[in-house]
Amino acid sequence: MRKFLNVSKQHQKALEKQFPNLIDLAQVNEMKGYTYLAISIFDHWLTRDESIELWGGLDTNEIIRRASKFETFNQLLSEQTEILTFRFRGLRGDKPKFKSFLSQQVQSSYLRQTDIGMYQVVLPELNAVYFEGYDDTNVIYLQDPSVRPIIESCAEKVGLHCLEHW
Repeated sequence: MRKFLNVSKQHQKALEKQFPNLIDLAQVNEMKGYTYLAISIFDHWLTRDESIELWGGLDTNEIIRRASKFETFNQLLSEQTEILTFRFRGLRGDKPKFKSFLSQQVQSSYLRQTDIGMYQVVLPELNAVYFEGYDDTNVIYLQDPSVRPIIESCAEKVGLHCLEHW
């Protein structure tokens, strides 16, 4: 059963123009025109010792609790704006192909943290790109820093923290 629907050709072209060089963000290359914003379980960048202490030997309940915060954050975000996923296609694998979700349930399932694959989406109305990250920290790249309060509000409501680039 299909879960995604290709956006129209016209919408595809508009999104390519809105999010140029998306491949560079996906490859974690710094890009002019974007502001980095991390969304994290933690309220600061961890030291090496803190990392060992806070990630080592997590029990199942703690893993579920942390994932639940991101799940709720993603739900709040989806209530604020349209969310589209993308995959890279083309001869060099650098051309984004944008897709919408066939249902809210499919979107929620896609935006759930799992051990298989990591989500990557654009938020066209917020001019933002959102990537699932590692170590209980996701990353949003903002083209327009004035939308940051919307994201901060969603994070604050669920007990997540917004961190500047380290």
